[in-house]
Amino acid sequence: MIFLEWKWLRTLLWLTSFIATVVILIAAGLSVFWFLTVLMACIICLYNSYLEFMVTAIFISPLKPKDSAVGEHWSSHYGTHKGLKTHIQVHSTDTNQPLIIFVHGWRSTSASVADRALWFIEKNWNAMLLELPGHGQSSPIHRWNAITSAEHVEYHLRNLSEYISISKDAPVFLYGHSMGGYLCSRVSSQHIKPLGFNITGVVLESPLMLYSHILEEICYQLRIPQSMRPMHLKRLYRDVKMMHPEIEPSDSLKQFDIPLWGLPDAPTLCLQSMNDNRLGRAHYDALVLHGGKEHKLTHHLIESLPHSGARTNKDREQLLGDWLDSFDSL
Repeated sequence: MIFLEWKWLRTLLWLTSFIATVVILIAAGLSVFWFLTVLMACIICLYNSYLEFMVTAIFISPLKPKDSAVGEHWSSHYGTHKGLKTHIQVHSTDTNQPLIIFVHGWRSTSASVADRALWFIEKNWNAMLLELPGHGQSSPIHRWNAITSAEHVEYHLRNLSEYISISKDAPVFLYGHSMGGYLCSRVSSQHIKPLGFNITGVVLESPLMLYSHILEEICYQLRIPQSMRPMHLKRLYRDVKMMHPEIEPSDSLKQFDIPLWGLPDAPTLCLQSMNDNRLGRAHYDALVLHGGKEHKLTHHLIESLPHSGARTNKDREQLLGDWLDSFDSL
């Protein structure tokens, strides 16, 4: 049964079939008809093994997780959902004080957002750092994907009281960086059933908002021929459907882009790197276009802010402080 769950199984089976047909083609004395038939079978097996390999390559997890945040501020907790362990670090002060929950980006860990969290801790806030599946001290995952990660973030938000004690009237904010912004946008949207508490506001820093652009980039890096991409996409959906039956099969990636992916159901602040060398400007433009329909979207382009790094940034912190001052509950 474990072998049947192996992520490279389809690739191996098609490749084995290809090798077997090649052996038959070489070893057997075949008539022209059967020679062409077996040759066609070889081509079909090779084509399918290549497609399956490229489908599985999309779901690659971070190979070597980076270290988590360290320091006296943080206590570690471990929550489990569907057999996967999630590392959650907490700084607790007063149950009546606001809580800020951070979700880091792809191939990062809690360490990448810990200094951002310290800015809040210095103001006597409670803080929580969630590490995504396959990152930091969270469990490895064979097929990493944003839907699964959003599901795990949502689950642990629903069970917030297991990790930290917060008054029911305490303001709760989400802060997502890059891929973390993509996930925060999803879990704070109307797509998700009530979490058991109200989200007061959402901060998105240089967020990913259009997965279709990321997939296009990956396909380009993998050098998947343009003519094969429609079939590649269909097989991607097959695997996504197997992992998440609730996802509707479609030839369009719009459901994984905002607004269909989900927009925050709370006032939102977007702090965008003006010269984003990782995601560019398209994701920010999409958020500005689609955001703010139900709740106010405040957005800023920050010249001094790079996409990654910048554990402290005066311009970002000034704009963040100004935005937080607009909340009567703080």
